[in-house]
Amino acid sequence: MSDAELSQRLNALVRAAEGVTAVYPAQPPLEAAAEVVAETLELRPPGSYVDVERALGVVTVRAQIAAADALPAPATLRRVGELLRHAIENEPTLAPPVVIAVTVRLVDAEAPTPTPAP
Repeated sequence: MSDAELSQRLNALVRAAEGVTAVYPAQPPLEAAAEVVAETLELRPPGSYVDVERALGVVTVRAQIAAADALPAPATLRRVGELLRHAIENEPTLAPPVVIAVTVRLVDAEAPTPTPAP
C-alpha cells in the first residue's frame, strides 16, 4: 500500500471517529495550501489529509482535526490517537518507530453569523 493510499485510509478512519467534525491538512498553512492545489490538479489523491512521512528511519503520522464541542477535546484527541495507533500496528508496511501527532481545532457551533452592513 502506498503512503497516499494509507493516508486516505487513515483519513477515513479519523473522519469517522466520535467527536471529529472535520479533518484538515496536517501541514502548516502554506504547505496545506500547496496540498490543496496538488489535490485540485489531481497530483495528490483527494481525502489524503493525514500526513504519512518517512525520514531517517522514523515514520511520522500527523492528523489535524476539528473537534465538536459536545465532547471534551482531550478525549477526542486521545480517541483519534488510539485509532491511528491501532491501525498502524496492523499495517505491515510501517515498521517501528512510529510517531503519531494529532492536533485539534475547536469549532464553536454557536458562533454568530456575520450580518451585512445596512
